[in-house]
Amino acid sequence: MKKATSLLLALALALSLCGCRIDASQPAVSGENTVTDGSGAVLSIPKNNTKTTIASVYAVSVPFIVALGLSDRVKAINVKSKFWTDNDASLASAGTVGRGTVDLEALAAYAPDVLIHRSNDPKTVEAVSALGIDVLCIKTENLDDVKRTLTLMGKYFGVSDRAAEVCNWMDTKFAYIDSVVKTIPEDKRVTALVMGGELGRIAGGDMLQSWMIEKAGGICVADSVGKDHNWIDVGVETIFDWNPDFLFCTGSTALNYSVDELYGDSSWSSVNAVKNGCIYRIPATFDAWDMPGISCVIGTMYMLHEMYPDYFSADELQAQIDDYYIFMFGKTFDASYLGYDLEK
Repeated sequence: MKKATSLLLALALALSLCGCRIDASQPAVSGENTVTDGSGAVLSIPKNNTKTTIASVYAVSVPFIVALGLSDRVKAINVKSKFWTDNDASLASAGTVGRGTVDLEALAAYAPDVLIHRSNDPKTVEAVSALGIDVLCIKTENLDDVKRTLTLMGKYFGVSDRAAEVCNWMDTKFAYIDSVVKTIPEDKRVTALVMGGELGRIAGGDMLQSWMIEKAGGICVADSVGKDHNWIDVGVETIFDWNPDFLFCTGSTALNYSVDELYGDSSWSSVNAVKNGCIYRIPATFDAWDMPGISCVIGTMYMLHEMYPDYFSADELQAQIDDYYIFMFGKTFDASYLGYDLEK
């Protein structure tokens, strides 16, 4: 089997010129039968795109795959948590070709039609393309990127109607958030910050998490800091100087600190968020609501509720959470299962 796979790799390399990817250095012009992906490359849409099979090591792609109803086409996948495999039978039965980094030999063995991958890894794109496997790169750094990715995948995989439905659902929800925020007086607006996995690391002002604060009616203290959509190490002293009213800790990665530790650390005691008991870990344990994707709608609503509970109640938030999971999975989930508690 190993010899056969090695032979396949060699043959695919020799046939790599037959791939469908067009050099990204050339002008990117989409047509009826092409798409421009997140890296700027132009790809031909597969002729039988309603049956195009998928692999990915990029966990961010999973919610997009599920939302667009593409799970049954997945041959191999990397999920961020078992929530996705527990609740999607097709993902549960899929294999794996690596976590973050592509196992080229395994990928060749599964032989999907396309690998969905992040947009800033040209070496992997080149290596996978050499196998004769197309690579569809996605970029999801902000809401516009999320909607572009939905539209891109919709066109590429022949599910444009569903992609439009998901985008419209998100637009409707954010319009509802806007209607609530309009009722909050300016003199009641609070400052907030999203902290990363390490103390002193924060979401830059150009990141989705900071945009979510602003969309929820908050004032992001890191608005003028950061570029390239990256987490930034500003140091705890800068956070002390900013003195935010609310601290939201990301739910998208493990923390090397805890909310309780911040409350118990005397060096943080003068920060408004600490003094007023306003530090929150963004839910949910199983399905991070501050990840770039469809769930950022719920993450924004969560921030809205915590910052302005008199204007957006826990019951209203729970109803929206249920609506999200019905839209994605056709059913609701208990808060204890997902890993959040609106009573705290």
